[in-house]
Order: sequence, then C-alpha cells, then structure tokens
Amino acid sequence: MKSPIQLLKFTDDDNIIIPVLPAKVKAGGYGSFESPALDFPEDTIDLLKLLIKDKETVFFAFVTGDSLNGIGVFDGDILIIQKGMLPKENDVIIVFLDGEFYVKKYRPSFKENSSSLESITLKSENPEYSDLYISSNSDFTYWGRCTWNLHKL
Repeated sequence: MKSPIQLLKFTDDDNIIIPVLPAKVKAGGYGSFESPALDFPEDTIDLLKLLIKDKETVFFAFVTGDSLNGIGVFDGDILIIQKGMLPKENDVIIVFLDGEFYVKKYRPSFKENSSSLESITLKSENPEYSDLYISSNSDFTYWGRCTWNLHKL
C-alpha cells in the first residue's frame, strides 16, 4: 500500500531572493490603477527565510489523496513540515501510524479536570473519509507540524 505522503529533506543552502511587487494585490473591491513605476519593483523577499525556520528540522512532503480538501490541502500539494514543534488543537500535522505517514488535523482529548492527554483524533476534512483515532495502544509517532501548503493555481 502506498503511503499517503512522501517526505523529502531540504538540503540546499542557497537563498532564493525574488522581487516583490511593492503594491497590495486586491482580491476584491475596486480601486485606482497603480503607478507604472511598479513595473520595476525594488523590494525583495528571501523565500527560504519566509518558508523555512530551521533547515535542519524541516521536511517537504507531497500529498496524495483528498481527505483534507475541505481546508485547501489537495492531492499533489507540497507541505512544509517543521519537526520539533508541539501541535496545538486544529493544527495540520504529520504522523506515522501503523507503518504509514498521514496528514490530518490534530484534535486532542484530555482527561477530565486534567491536562493529561487521553486520546487523539486525526480529523479528515472531507465527508467521504473517516477520522483516525489514536489511543495509548496505537502504533503512533507524531512527526511534525505543517507550516505551509504549496499548490498550483
């Protein structure tokens, strides 16, 4: 059975400096035309510094499947995963469960009147898929938190 995601390690030490349009790009509403001087942007952004906090603990993963379509994670997307970050409720996380990698939303359940973790639900965001339930008996490893999702338009 093919794993739902494929993990890749970041190894390039080069920076990726790209020009940034110095104007806001509107996704709605109306406004005046921007200055023709904007054809020559002077601002730049280091794409790696924006996307990657620690090159030693970051991984990329190609998504296969559509269980998270409801939150904009699609088959073929590239996820940026940061290891060493503790997940918070509703974070998109990568786990290793029963010999395979999965990407799901993190939903912890705590013991009553306690901060002790009782179980974890790995939530799908597509009604065609069931959630995964993790208990103390599960063969489960938390891998990392997804910090970015990259996909083509």
